[in-house]
Amino acid sequence: MEPIKVHIKTLSNNHIEQFIRCPYKFYQQQLLLKKTSIDWKQHVQVTVHQIIKTYYSKPVEYRSNLYVLQLIEKYWRLKPNMFSSPIHYYDVLAKVSDYLLRFLGEKTHVELPLFVFEKYSVYVEEIQSNLSLTIDFAAWTEKSYTVTKFILDDHEEVKNAMKDFIIVFSKQAFQKVPEQIRFYSLLTGETTTYYIATGDYEKAILQLHIVKSVLMEPKHFQKNYASSECENCPLKQECDEEGDVRPTLLV
Repeated sequence: MEPIKVHIKTLSNNHIEQFIRCPYKFYQQQLLLKKTSIDWKQHVQVTVHQIIKTYYSKPVEYRSNLYVLQLIEKYWRLKPNMFSSPIHYYDVLAKVSDYLLRFLGEKTHVELPLFVFEKYSVYVEEIQSNLSLTIDFAAWTEKSYTVTKFILDDHEEVKNAMKDFIIVFSKQAFQKVPEQIRFYSLLTGETTTYYIATGDYEKAILQLHIVKSVLMEPKHFQKNYASSECENCPLKQECDEEGDVRPTLLV
C-alpha cells in the first residue's frame, strides 16, 4: 500500500524550526491543530517582538536604555512557574534584558529599519509552495540589506535551515538576496553571520526541496526522546503515553 503523504500548501519558517526541534510537537500542533499552552520560549519571543516593535515606533530622540527597560517592565508577563525553577526564570530574564539592551544600543543609528517583525508570503514556483516568513529585523546597508533573526539557543541545524529559507524568500519577494543573514542569541549575546552570494540561491532551493520532501513523509514524524525540547513541553505527558503517529492532514 502506497504510504500517505502530507500535502504542503504553505511552508513557513516556524514550521521548519518546529519540525527540526521536535517532529512530534510539529505533528500535534501543525497537522492535528492541537491547542496547547505555549512554552516559555514562545512567550519570550512574543515579548521581544512587542518590545522591539514598540521601540522603533518612537522617534530616535526618545530611544534610550531607560526606555528599553521601561518596555521590558511593561511587556514581560512571564511567571516563574513557566520555567524549570525560579533560578532559571531569573537567569532568562537577566540575559534577555541584558542582550536586548546591547542589541538595541548598537542599533541606535538605525533611524527606521527596513522591517521589524513583519510577516510576508510569496509563491515559489521551483518548489511549488507558498513561503511565509516573519522578518524579525532588517536594515539597509550601503550595497544591499541585512536580515537579523533573534534566537534563544544555538541550534546549528535550525540556523542553516532558516538561512536557506530566508535566501529563497528574499530573492522571490524582493528580487534580491540579503548581503548578510545574522542570528542573534538573546541568551548568550553571540551573533552568527552568514555572508550571502547570489549563487547561494540555487543551493538554498535544493535544500528547501529536501526539507519539503522530509515534511511530506509521515515516517519522519518520529518522537525525539533525546530532545532538549522535552523539558517543560506542554505535550510531554501525552507524548510519553501515545504510540506511533500517522499524520493524514494538510499543512
